[in-house]
Amino acid sequence: MKEKDHRLDDYFERYGEMTFRNLLTFVDYHTAEDICQETFLRLSRNLDHVAPEMVKAWLTEVSRRLAIDALRKGGKYTTKFGLDTGSIHIVDARADTERIVEAVEESRKMGRILEYLRQEKPLWYDALLMRYQERMSDREIGKVMGIKASLVGQWRHRARLWLRERYAREYEEDK
Repeated sequence: MKEKDHRLDDYFERYGEMTFRNLLTFVDYHTAEDICQETFLRLSRNLDHVAPEMVKAWLTEVSRRLAIDALRKGGKYTTKFGLDTGSIHIVDARADTERIVEAVEESRKMGRILEYLRQEKPLWYDALLMRYQERMSDREIGKVMGIKASLVGQWRHRARLWLRERYAREYEEDK
C-alpha cells in the first residue's frame, strides 16, 4: 500500500495564508476563501507537474487568474454570508457590474506598477513581497538576502515611496 503523499498538506501550511492574502487584493473575504480552496484543489491535481521550487509562483498566478475570472464572470458567482440557516443573505455580483469592472482595471494598474518595480528595483520588490506576502521580519529577509535588517527596512521604505509616486503618475495619465 502506498504511503500518503503529504506534499499538499505541507504546501498548504507554507503558502495557504499567502495565497489567501493575495486573493484579498482582488475579491471579498468569502470569495477569497472559495478561490483559495479551488487553487489548492487544482494544485493537488497538478502536484506531479509543478516543480517544488515553482509551487509558490504557481499558487500566486493561479489564484490571481481565478480571482480575475470570478470578477469577470460577475453574476455567475455569488457569496453567501452567515451560518444562520434561517436567513442566508446572498450578494449577487451582477448588481454592480461597473464597480467590478473598475476593480479589475484598478487591479491591473496596480499589477503593472508592481511589475515596473520588479523590473527596475528587483531587490526592493523581493523585500516587499517577503514582508507583506510571506510576513517575514526584516531580520529574516536580511538573512535570506544576505544583507543587514536595517537595509531591508530602508529598501521597503524607498519601495513604498517609489510605488506611491509611480501610482500618482499612472493615475494622472489616466485622467
